[in-house]
Amino acid sequence: MTATQAAYPAHDSRPLELTGHVFGRATIITLLGLLVIAAWFRQTAVVTLIGLTLATVGFSKLWSTLALRRVHCDRVLSTRGLFVGEQLTITVRLSNQKPLPLPWVDVSQLLPPRLASALPDAENLDATLVRTASMPWYSRVTWREQLCAGHRGWYVLPPVKVVSGDILGLYPRAMEQSGFDHVAVYPRIYPVRRLSIRRTDASGDLLGRVSLQEDPTRMRGIRDYQPQDGMRRVHWKATARHQQLMVRLYEPSAVSRLVLVLVADSFDPLGDDAPFELAASTAASVAHYCTEHQMQFGLLSNARLGDGSGHARLSPGGGDPQLIALLEILARATPGPAHPFDVLARELHALSASGVGLVVAAGRLQPQHVDVFTRLARSRCPMLVLETTPESSTRRFAFGHKCVAGPGDLLDLGEDRQ
Repeated sequence: MTATQAAYPAHDSRPLELTGHVFGRATIITLLGLLVIAAWFRQTAVVTLIGLTLATVGFSKLWSTLALRRVHCDRVLSTRGLFVGEQLTITVRLSNQKPLPLPWVDVSQLLPPRLASALPDAENLDATLVRTASMPWYSRVTWREQLCAGHRGWYVLPPVKVVSGDILGLYPRAMEQSGFDHVAVYPRIYPVRRLSIRRTDASGDLLGRVSLQEDPTRMRGIRDYQPQDGMRRVHWKATARHQQLMVRLYEPSAVSRLVLVLVADSFDPLGDDAPFELAASTAASVAHYCTEHQMQFGLLSNARLGDGSGHARLSPGGGDPQLIALLEILARATPGPAHPFDVLARELHALSASGVGLVVAAGRLQPQHVDVFTRLARSRCPMLVLETTPESSTRRFAFGHKCVAGPGDLLDLGEDRQ
């Protein structure tokens, strides 16, 4: 079960009669009473008028009861993951599979406001797609709506609401079909031409496509012994298991591992969300750079995920699937912290012992952040902290640091050291 299914359980798609119509139970009982009284006093005209009214109401009631029988509505999304500014096409198909026509039918789709609009005050806007049509028997109709993704986020689309009824509209009925869907809007990716973060140990350069050196801390497999292999490469346990000499294979140092860190508690969840959006784009841009340079990367953050699916964590990996998985997490991340920075600091110290590089995206650095990053730098952990502040910072730190005030600062991610 996905987080979306857990938060939004399956709903009943049976048609429900809407309330508030004129000819309710009380009105019908009143008309029946008047019909009896008029018949008692032999008022033929009144009896005829009330009888025709009750017959019309009964016919409308029956038509409304059958209106949404064998009516099916399907919603198809062109994609479930897109970037800010890209187009999302929502296709709604409605079919009436019975001999009774629908004189009118309203199909409405409620949209998350921030998904449908790029305006800053999108939360206050009403975003509902409504289409009206009439359908003969055994007919189909299709609508296609295009939206431009306005804000990064993880959005849930509620079911499509279908409303129809009798020809007079006395007894409208409604049902919801197509279930819940989610759409992930990824952060923007900006070009990164250089990322200057290097190993501090003897394993070689942290970055680069080709390297003749190997990293002895990361074994990727075994193979048969060859005469040019040294005895230090022999894997004795595998040799005993295969009854022949086997040697270790190590990953080259060019296939290095980076962990991208997003410090959520360095942002104001109630203030301007521009710094957090820039930090999310910074992490996505660095991940894209790593993918292009055949590097392994992961993600670690104390950000709260909008769908409540757990911690923002991704183990190191490489390739396009790893990039998509990271973008999915960044789409769900919110400025609010899920746990204190102390918990994240302990995880960072554990990572530094494994020799991975750290690229930290943070807002305004607080003293506790500076203390932790300084200790990591003193332990010779390769690290670069990117501070996404709107103004240039004049502070200097003992660790690799750069201010990122806009997308242009991501072109050259060098270290602003003293």
